[in-house]
Amino acid sequence: MRKKRILAEWMPEIVVSIRKHYSLRSFSSDIRAGLLVSVVAFPLFMTFAIASGASPMIGIITSVIAGSLACLCGGSRFQIVGPTGAFAMIVADIIKIHGFEGMTCALIMAGILMIIFALLHIGDLIHYVPYPITAGFTAGIGLSIIVAQLGNFLGLQLQSVPANFFCRLSYYFSRLDTVNGYALALGLFSLIFLEIMQKYRPQFPRYLVILLIGIGYSSFFPNVGLETVGSKFGDIAHNLPVFSVPEQFFSFTNLRKLFPAAFAIAFLGSLESLLGAVISDNLSGQKHRSNMELFGQGVANLGSAVFGGIPATCALGTTSLNVKVGAQTPVAGLCNALLIMLYVFCLGDFIKIIPLSCLAAMLLTTAWNMAALTKNKYIFLAPKSDSSVFILTILTTLLVDIVIAVEVGLIMSAFLFIKRSVETTKIEICSKTIHNIKGKTCECESLKVCGHLFFGAAPILNNALKSLPKTHDIIYIDMQNVPFIDATGAKVLKEFVVEAKEKHIQVIIGGLDNRIRKALRKMDSSGELQGAYSDDVSEEPSAVRGQ
Repeated sequence: MRKKRILAEWMPEIVVSIRKHYSLRSFSSDIRAGLLVSVVAFPLFMTFAIASGASPMIGIITSVIAGSLACLCGGSRFQIVGPTGAFAMIVADIIKIHGFEGMTCALIMAGILMIIFALLHIGDLIHYVPYPITAGFTAGIGLSIIVAQLGNFLGLQLQSVPANFFCRLSYYFSRLDTVNGYALALGLFSLIFLEIMQKYRPQFPRYLVILLIGIGYSSFFPNVGLETVGSKFGDIAHNLPVFSVPEQFFSFTNLRKLFPAAFAIAFLGSLESLLGAVISDNLSGQKHRSNMELFGQGVANLGSAVFGGIPATCALGTTSLNVKVGAQTPVAGLCNALLIMLYVFCLGDFIKIIPLSCLAAMLLTTAWNMAALTKNKYIFLAPKSDSSVFILTILTTLLVDIVIAVEVGLIMSAFLFIKRSVETTKIEICSKTIHNIKGKTCECESLKVCGHLFFGAAPILNNALKSLPKTHDIIYIDMQNVPFIDATGAKVLKEFVVEAKEKHIQVIIGGLDNRIRKALRKMDSSGELQGAYSDDVSEEPSAVRGQ
């Protein structure tokens, strides 16, 4: 039985789905879906590679290697995996600071970390990251991409572009005299066309059409200073993937230096892949397995790294499209990856003359959708705690980096959650009549606790216990409405019981459910609470003395 359960948990989804109900009709649906998705994914993956500071061919290699491995090893039926906007700025920063080999080392570590996340079942915990944090850093990444692509969109002649968000904006303004009118005209046309098609014909292959228009435009105006894929990156069709592991990977010093970047890639990749799996589940009615999906993403990123690719995760837009056009199994994702490679070999000479301004227009549209500021405007109307986390995460992403942004957002969210939890913990001091204590009926001081009794609320409990008048021989602590107690709360209780015993005052803790009683007994290793529990005390409240 245990062996079957392990197999069910860790069997790749492609095996599960093919074994269950695969047929010739399913295969036909998968091929059709793979064809339709590849038409959209092909130009996007090239543009995301460019935004990451790599060549378009590296984006293609990543989508083919990582996309295939994710389909073969993952736990979701519909994921389309490749370079995404979520990684663009962080990868560009890593390449700028540590070089491409340093990025590869970080990616290998990230792949291993994602596999470890899966084995430790951390996939179930990532869902608990607050939405204002994920929305905040996604918006920050989107805005960063928009600013980073303004140079290509305007056709500016640039030299050394600053990394800082506001410094980069300022530098672009200083170079406005170098705007290329032909690049700007193509970029504006592409941007308007993409927005109109997205609004009125979302199923139309708008990205492919823009590529074709860009190729035609570049051919018609060959000597006007348009920067193209070929002029910047060379002949991409001949840059085939080769298996290699950088020498830096075997240096402990380098690995330690690259670990923060590796963790950022692993965390962001895990978050995006699980978010994509949830979206595809909602669209399809199927259910993914979080930890198997993380395992597949880890293997996919390891494969991408050793074949010269960049980080990959679920591409949310193309994954949604994959579901909508009728994909049945991960075979559709495999078809998508193989078709993308075929396009490169067949269309390599045309890809070279694609203008960067039309690719920049694609990125501007995608990045604005990522930022989703209009969609998330309700967060600004939410409680100040949520809107503060959202705004702070955006600013930290723009001004520092995404790792710090997530850390700051999580810390701030944790403190705000603690504050809200403390505010819901209420303590009432009153006088009660207690029956059946040693066969007698008597008056006693009573303290009623409602809410979680944890480290945040412990000072409130401590102050309330100290403020008890202690005019009776018995103090009754009613914990009927306490759903949780931690070590700090237990410590406050134990210290009060010991202090009361020294003054010959009996403390009775009543209303405990079995779970809280069990937790208290475990934490009461020295027996301070021994004799303080009561199972059969009935009480009749009298006048309230205070709060």
